Amino acid sequence: MKISLKFLITLCLSVFIFSSCEKEITIKLPEEPKKLVVEGWIEQNQFAEVILTKSSPYFDPIDSAALLGSIVQGATIYVSDGITTEKLSPTIDPLRFPFLVYKGDSLKGEIGKTYTLKIIAEGNTYTSTTTIEKTAKFDTLWFALNPGKDSIGNVYGNATDDGSVYNYYRAYTKIMHVDQDFVPIFGSVWDDKFFNGQNLTAQLYHGMASNITASTTDNKRGLGYLLGDTVITKLCTMDQASYNFWSAAESEIFSGGNPFSSITSIPSNIVGGALGSWTGYGATYDTIICK
Repeated sequence: MKISLKFLITLCLSVFIFSSCEKEITIKLPEEPKKLVVEGWIEQNQFAEVILTKSSPYFDPIDSAALLGSIVQGATIYVSDGITTEKLSPTIDPLRFPFLVYKGDSLKGEIGKTYTLKIIAEGNTYTSTTTIEKTAKFDTLWFALNPGKDSIGNVYGNATDDGSVYNYYRAYTKIMHVDQDFVPIFGSVWDDKFFNGQNLTAQLYHGMASNITASTTDNKRGLGYLLGDTVITKLCTMDQASYNFWSAAESEIFSGGNPFSSITSIPSNIVGGALGSWTGYGATYDTIICK
């Protein structure tokens, strides 16, 4: 095939013209006002706890200094069961980053009761309600070594779902003398849509605690447990609004590192313009020694 000189000159001129039209485009992202972020919970036989921080722009760096700077101090927080109301007190807790936690000391959670949260912070008022649902438990727990491994394996739990109601669950584990606190397992939130009233077997993957306070996940264990570990399990029930938040939040955390994933809106059950959740947990605990 012959290519004419005229065609080559035209092609070169076209490339030059189009390449010379390139210019750097700067996109100015809109600045969203910072919002209050609430992480609050109350469990049966336990006092309420609430952590308040401020949201930050999506592309801002996240480090310990930025997180500490997001702490909201001077808030007034009340929790009520409809009869008794208590004011939470700011407390320094090294196990709860960012360490400032508003805690109750007189009103303990009870199964079946609804609890109202009221927050007054920086001239604004925020409210929420949550219910501590009937508890569920693992019927059996067992440990099994991974194929070809002589010291590392996984913990499994078997539970029977209550078919008379729609249930929402969240599971945690804590390795004694390793984890500072209970850590949500990977894939910790689920409902009984596909096993209502049936038997459920779950693999309790060892989750990752905060990168700042963690002394947990290591190269030896990964998502599993070592032979000889003493593991405390915590199986929680919660109401639908709390499930909607934690399910969406967990999905966003899992996909956050994917540049091709779409950013989803996480539903908050806080009224007044804040983000986050106020969650009532019906919790049961059990212990297994990995052997």
